[in-house]
Amino acid sequence: MTDSEGESRDGVEAAVMRARAAQTTWAQRGFRRRGLALRALAARARADAELARLISEETGKPPFEAIGFEIAYLCEATRVLAGGSGRRALAEDRRSSLIFPHKRARVSWRPRGVVAVIGPANFPLLNNFGDAVAPLLAGNAVVLKPSPRTARTSGRMATLWREAGLPDGVFQVVEGNAEISQALVDACDMVFFTGGVSAGREIAARAGQRLRPCVAELGGKSAMIVLADADLPAAARAAVWGAFAGTGQVCIRVERVLVEAPVAEELVRLVAAETKALRLGAADVTARLQPAQMERCRAQVADAVARGAQVRAGTGEPTEAGFPPTVLDYVPADATVAVEETFGPVLPIIRVASAEEAVRLANASSLGLSGSVWSRNQARARDLARRIETGSVCINDVLVNYFFVAAPLGGVKASGLGFRHGPEALRQFCYPQTIVEDRPLFGPLANWMRRQLGFPYRQRVLAVLRFLLKVVYR
Repeated sequence: MTDSEGESRDGVEAAVMRARAAQTTWAQRGFRRRGLALRALAARARADAELARLISEETGKPPFEAIGFEIAYLCEATRVLAGGSGRRALAEDRRSSLIFPHKRARVSWRPRGVVAVIGPANFPLLNNFGDAVAPLLAGNAVVLKPSPRTARTSGRMATLWREAGLPDGVFQVVEGNAEISQALVDACDMVFFTGGVSAGREIAARAGQRLRPCVAELGGKSAMIVLADADLPAAARAAVWGAFAGTGQVCIRVERVLVEAPVAEELVRLVAAETKALRLGAADVTARLQPAQMERCRAQVADAVARGAQVRAGTGEPTEAGFPPTVLDYVPADATVAVEETFGPVLPIIRVASAEEAVRLANASSLGLSGSVWSRNQARARDLARRIETGSVCINDVLVNYFFVAAPLGGVKASGLGFRHGPEALRQFCYPQTIVEDRPLFGPLANWMRRQLGFPYRQRVLAVLRFLLKVVYR
């Protein structure tokens, strides 16, 4: 196989066959050796100028985001998951039974086999090879299918894998369209998909028909709740960065601001000023979107304005350069931009009467991936955070939760299934195998117990069992 292969179902099946042949040897390396190999690969990626250039070229991201978001994330993910927490997550452990004290169980975490990682275009490293790190550490082989729009970044990682001398077949890249994704789901033992809700439902349904586990991150409508006692300048800067980083194409981005009415005017003024100061182009925000995404942004802005919203920064209209970052004020809670994922550089601000109303509106969404609460009262903010129905919540910050790789990150409701990050992520790419055996020195007792509990059933043994059940489980 070359750095990338695909465009046919036969190519996918050949890649999966190679992965199966290589996976057993990779799993036998042990967690420590696999971790060292992946950390060395991440160091090679960090030093590779070509990789950062490809990320910026394929996505239009400024170098700050290509390096500070994507490459830094890969380094952190391999450092954390390959470290002590990952080793402990997959370590064999022993468990006992009160009913059979002469026995013990050994539980080990076995890799599932070949994992299909189906990645999106917006983060060609972070959500593509970055999502292969956990399954590879767990001992699986990975076949990655990136978005056709940003496939060269994944191809570069395949080249770095080969140049690092890592085993052939353990990590491969296949290119293609939705048909190739379907072929991967059919052929692999598990699926990790990042993308839209409708595509995620199709992937999960197809995997479910074959009883294949599926991890799916399907987007969010993250609410930023700003209380009246918040640090407004800090909140405004975070709202602009959280909404427009990556041209708004970030799954945990600030999709809406819910601000208490007494401070709403000041917050809107600050947000508008911060937005107008953005440098469009390669410096801060490229404004580059696909035509369908620009049309979605335009339609959502038009719907909100028709319902009484006001444009406070930007134009809400696509240009030849892309879609300019746009801030909307007085957005009704039922406007399309307030309830449906935008995934583009539009920031709706919704004025609320109280924190209670803010929580109610935040939870009214069918999506639940991330969110944030802003208040100088840390205890109150923490209480509100616990009431928001999302997989993660930041207090007085945004986006940074993605870099807490030691903690699980996942969605609720229609935002997806499963996790990335943390011990939970490593374990989901394995299945637990339990081996029950006699304890040392308990052989005679084990033989006696087997005779008592086997055929033929004895009334005196039943009487003893009834007595023990009454005493132990009263």
